[in-house]
Amino acid sequence: MARPRRSESDGLRKALVSLLRESGADGEAPDARPLLDGAVERVSSTLERWSRGASLRRLLGGLAQDQLTTPGEWLALEAELGIAGRLAGKARFKLDDEVVAERDIGKGPRLLAMVRAPAPGVYRASVELDGVARELLGGALIHVAGARPLVFVDAELLLAADHSSASPADREVVALVRALGRAGFDVAYFDLAESSRDAAIRAALAGAKLGKAAILSYAIGDRGLDSLGLEFGEMFALAALGDLHARGVPVCAVVTERFARVEDRRALVSVLGLAAARDRLARDGLTHERERAEAFMVAWAEADRIEWRFDYGTASRARAGNAVVAELDNRRARERLFELIDGAARSIHFQVYIMRPSNFADELVVRLIARARAGVEVRVMVDALYSDQEILGRQNPLLQALEAEDNIEVVALSPIEGRRDIELTRLKRRDHRKLVIIDGRRALVSGRNADDEYYLGFDEVAIHDYTNHTRIPWLDAHVELGGPIVADIRRCFLDTWVAAGGGALSEADRAALCPPLEPVGDCRARFVVHEGLVDANGLAMYEALLELAHDHVYIVNDFPIVATLERAIERLLARGVRVELLTGNAAARRADGSLFPAPLYRTLFEHMVKDRIEPLMRAGVSVYEFQTRPSTHVVARGGCVRPYVHAKIMSIDGELCSVGSANLDATASFWESEANIVVRDRGFTRALEQQLRELIDASVALDPSSEYWQRERAQRAVVGKLWPGSLYS
Repeated sequence: MARPRRSESDGLRKALVSLLRESGADGEAPDARPLLDGAVERVSSTLERWSRGASLRRLLGGLAQDQLTTPGEWLALEAELGIAGRLAGKARFKLDDEVVAERDIGKGPRLLAMVRAPAPGVYRASVELDGVARELLGGALIHVAGARPLVFVDAELLLAADHSSASPADREVVALVRALGRAGFDVAYFDLAESSRDAAIRAALAGAKLGKAAILSYAIGDRGLDSLGLEFGEMFALAALGDLHARGVPVCAVVTERFARVEDRRALVSVLGLAAARDRLARDGLTHERERAEAFMVAWAEADRIEWRFDYGTASRARAGNAVVAELDNRRARERLFELIDGAARSIHFQVYIMRPSNFADELVVRLIARARAGVEVRVMVDALYSDQEILGRQNPLLQALEAEDNIEVVALSPIEGRRDIELTRLKRRDHRKLVIIDGRRALVSGRNADDEYYLGFDEVAIHDYTNHTRIPWLDAHVELGGPIVADIRRCFLDTWVAAGGGALSEADRAALCPPLEPVGDCRARFVVHEGLVDANGLAMYEALLELAHDHVYIVNDFPIVATLERAIERLLARGVRVELLTGNAAARRADGSLFPAPLYRTLFEHMVKDRIEPLMRAGVSVYEFQTRPSTHVVARGGCVRPYVHAKIMSIDGELCSVGSANLDATASFWESEANIVVRDRGFTRALEQQLRELIDASVALDPSSEYWQRERAQRAVVGKLWPGSLYS
């Protein structure tokens, strides 16, 4: 167990000497010093463990969780100020005894400093204060991995160990950790639980007298996710391994008894039970794992760090030689979609989340049937629940019309056939992807569903003061792609098709549907697929984009941002990166900010989303409500509309961007299946950002102190508090 640092020891010693004097004893007498030293060490370690509790840390102050990273990566040093800390003037963040950042203490309950990770080693992060107590209670460990292979040990094994034994070295997990250290392995700990158990784990480590190492806690409650009683351990384990490998941490083995089937997607990690790990270490010294870690570090040293981050964090691959076009205009998007469908010669693959009776959907169905009758094979996939197909026997008339044709097949994903299927997790775990593939050569990756609001232009709908929200178009986006990247998109569609019970595909069928693809442009792109409750690739994609930003970030979305991404945005702001968010109104507004008639759930959703946005505005994010340009079709007050924004776009530094189906909320991050395109191309990204800049410049900047914002403050507060977390987590 690490001894208390000098600054802590001095403060505790003075306090204990004072207490001894009050009791009539001499705390400075020679025979009192050994007793005093022991008391200082015990009290210090107890306070250190207590500070690991989130509730106590908020009250008394202290640093957030441990971190595991590699040299040069960004570190977020975040501290709860507690009661005493808010009285101080300045705070200095320290790694061991070195001051690495200084911050003025503001009005908020937290302080955040972003620094680069130092050389390999395990550092104690602490915060020193001016004007009050010398140091905030407790600290966090910053574990900077080097070239040594690292073994990740499940902290639950420590919690399960019998620490009352008089011979700690005989306990299996403690003996294994010590043997790993002697064999030249680095060790860190992880925990997967409903809420943080850091205090108990730190106490177990202290009791076993094990050396310093980071504890990475993946607490479901800290990630904006309502577990609904499900076990998310395997999903978080895979996500954690992907994130650590993306940062260059050479994790080569995981020791756990918890998971039956967790396997690293790149076969970089061996998952071993406690007995198996002990036996392997004794038999062959984990030679295979050691060699694998060494090869990993050689590759890391030579890698393009941007490509590496996405490769390992999102399980995707970049493809060169693509032509990519982004489309944010609904009318042009509709015209291009119909042009592609009408020009199809062999096959049309069409997937959406929602297909509802509407003028657009009727025209879509007619065009699909016309191509099918011309000999084109048409496959259509929809989410059963949100397209009302095969839900307790119900049939969508649009899909019935398609199914009646010889050359058209329809699959409803995750149908609900009876009462046994009606349970919350099945209702939440849906397929949210929107894909179109034409002849296996052209593809659309989109946020648009098959309904009018996604494909009607703002100058195509007559809007007066009492037009219902449901008739007002939305801002949305897709990307059209040609080139090698289309192979990944069509593979995703066909794999989902077969898994969902669509017609079986022979090798000859696949060959016909998947012609060879030659380079057709200069764009480098990757297709990021997230499968709900299996991985967290979409969330990792957005985290990677945010972490890679240096100058600015544009975000286009109108959903509540999940806690993990909120913290990532706060870290950006602490680095001085400009963040601009273009959002909309879940219930459309007139130019003066008043609401159009809308279903009650849309109005409530609008208040909930804006309630979640306010902390980001106060942290420094510039937020805008999208507003259409004046049109002769709009006679509502002000001649403009502030509609809903359904697009899902993130762009950084004019270099990298993402467009697709994944929102930035917990539902997209964990529950539903998503698909996005990430483009790494300066010309494409800067052209997209120019479009976003024009939209932002014509929109309404939100100001928390404005009359417009203040007049709905009460509604936001009530809805934000009462909104059921299980619906959007």
